[in-house]
Amino acid sequence: MNQITFQDVLQTTTVRGAFKLGERATTPDGREWVYVKANSLLALGSIAVPDAVTAVDACSSSQDNQSRNRFITKASAGWTVGQFEDAWGVVDDGTGAGQVFKIQTNSVDTLTLYPEYALSTALSVSDSDITIRTMAEVDKAAITSKVQQAVGVAQVAFAASEYGWLLTNGEGGILVGEVLTIGAGVTTGDDTTGQGQKAITAEGPFDAQLIGISLVANAAADQVALCRILIR
Repeated sequence: MNQITFQDVLQTTTVRGAFKLGERATTPDGREWVYVKANSLLALGSIAVPDAVTAVDACSSSQDNQSRNRFITKASAGWTVGQFEDAWGVVDDGTGAGQVFKIQTNSVDTLTLYPEYALSTALSVSDSDITIRTMAEVDKAAITSKVQQAVGVAQVAFAASEYGWLLTNGEGGILVGEVLTIGAGVTTGDDTTGQGQKAITAEGPFDAQLIGISLVANAAADQVALCRILIR
């Protein structure tokens, strides 16, 4: 895993720069981070979750010059160039269903797959459907739901469309909607977007995703608590 500086993780930028979306790295203190694009404003301590999936119907595929099925095309898709870089996808219906792939980049209508993820079965425009998941384009956690695939926690504020690092493992702040006690777990599901709430006894991983453990209680509701963040 790459190592980054403290300056890197405490600033955001309007351009992606040298880091890849979804890239993981550590700071010299051993904490772990993931590089993302915020699709909406994230306050300091906000829990971030993946943006909505993209479902694409009636796709075809074509081969590169080594006869590998590396190109998936959707006529008149109108995508932003590069918006699915390093995203994952699955053929979820029709010809070729069940194949999982990773996207290297995309044009306005064609996905280019990494060679290692070339499709073994070609797609048919008559019935092949795919769904794309961009884990590193994020929004604030929604209200009420305790299972949201949290990606990380913002340790600086992000404006919409800014790039930066989210903390995934190590000591940091989580914005929590209620007062915690030391040692209490934090999950998503508060009544304010982006905020966590106290974990409930006897909930397992299928009921709620554990975001972190409180190290220092927050002084009041809707404030940041110092936690050991534990997102995998």
